[in-house]
Amino acid sequence: MQNVHISFVGKPLISRVTGFTFLLMVAAALHMPVALSAPNDVVATVNGVALHREELDEAMVGRQESMRPEILQGLVARELLRQAAERDGLGNTEPVRAAMQKAKVDTENRLYVARHLSAEPVTDAQVRERYNAVVSELGPYQYQVSRLTFADEPSARFALVLLQNGESFAQVAARAQASAADTSWVSFKNPITEGHTQGVPVPLAQVIATMKAGEVTSAPVRAGDSYIVARLDDRRDTVIPSYDEAREPMRKAMQGKKNDDAFAGLIGGLAEKTVVRPQQVFRSASK
Repeated sequence: MQNVHISFVGKPLISRVTGFTFLLMVAAALHMPVALSAPNDVVATVNGVALHREELDEAMVGRQESMRPEILQGLVARELLRQAAERDGLGNTEPVRAAMQKAKVDTENRLYVARHLSAEPVTDAQVRERYNAVVSELGPYQYQVSRLTFADEPSARFALVLLQNGESFAQVAARAQASAADTSWVSFKNPITEGHTQGVPVPLAQVIATMKAGEVTSAPVRAGDSYIVARLDDRRDTVIPSYDEAREPMRKAMQGKKNDDAFAGLIGGLAEKTVVRPQQVFRSASK
């Protein structure tokens, strides 16, 4: 058996850890990033390999200070396993090489994006303008709607029969090969006008406004070249939050959208200078 020397700077080795706690520490430690620190900031060594305070501090993020000794033992356990794996020659296996290559690519990508991504911060004026625009579109009620969209009317009528026989929307969507929309809340003013229904087709919005919660459209609703079967899941009075209540969540959402747009622009600019084959692979992934 190989001798293993473990030393803790300024503290004796903790004598005992229960098996279950030890496994939890190892599992947690295995996912902790390894950070480099100054040589004089060593908290423990394992066969001469230094564990630095910065590694321990990173592993402590989100944990109580009282857990520091246990987390330190977890880092030691990780290093013990690493050294044992190296002795078994696992450091040069294909899974390890693949993991190293993936980590390299991921880190390179993050650094490149951090250097080149430029998204202006959302201003207070932009948040206020967006808040006013959203509030101006809201009607007296909010509607939660489940809907299925079909390419032809016979399929939509068949779906209605299935729903009337007690099948769920999910079951009907699978059997009738329909596309199902989400069930987020929408609101719109009366009279209903094009472009002011939060993405709901005008013919459907007109029907929804007359329905009671739990009802299903009595017939397929034609919207352009499609036919929609819908159920009004719920209906409630519209409650408009104050600007102060909505400001930060709205700012966060707007900034996220701006960052996404900037990222898409960055990738698009790179793609313009690159040959990707087949072309539809990149196009479909970027939609």
